[in-house]
Amino acid sequence: MEQTNSNEVKNFIRIIVVVIVIFFAFYFITMVSTGRKKGDYTKKTTTPSTIQYDEILLGELYHQKETDYYVLVEETEDPYISLFENLLTQASKKEKGLPYYKVDLSSAFNQKFVGATADFTENLKVTGTTLFRIQNRTMVAHYETSETILEFLKTL
Repeated sequence: MEQTNSNEVKNFIRIIVVVIVIFFAFYFITMVSTGRKKGDYTKKTTTPSTIQYDEILLGELYHQKETDYYVLVEETEDPYISLFENLLTQASKKEKGLPYYKVDLSSAFNQKFVGATADFTENLKVTGTTLFRIQNRTMVAHYETSETILEFLKTL
């Protein structure tokens, strides 16, 4: 009986030693593969969240803090979008330049404003890239085609 107890104790000690050896083997392999040593941890860096205010939903067309501004409704396939944004940015930096906002027409939130024909009444619908001028929460001008938008922006 004493022999079986000593065999059980020896087997138990062997199992513990094997588990410890395996633990340290995995620890060493992990340390070598990641190139880190104990205490050599990188500090978690966080970048502050930024809220962009220049892209809005088309449903918020009349609800911006300024009283006079432009809204560029962008259709993603329009090759003139970057040119329009560049011209609007340059115009907004002038002394009496107006700010502008962008609307991404491909966004799911703006799909209800896409129509086969344009409608600029209460049932706002656009067919593609459009530029609006808003004054005192009222649409005072709109430009629908890329050519008319470009012509207008060149005058700013």
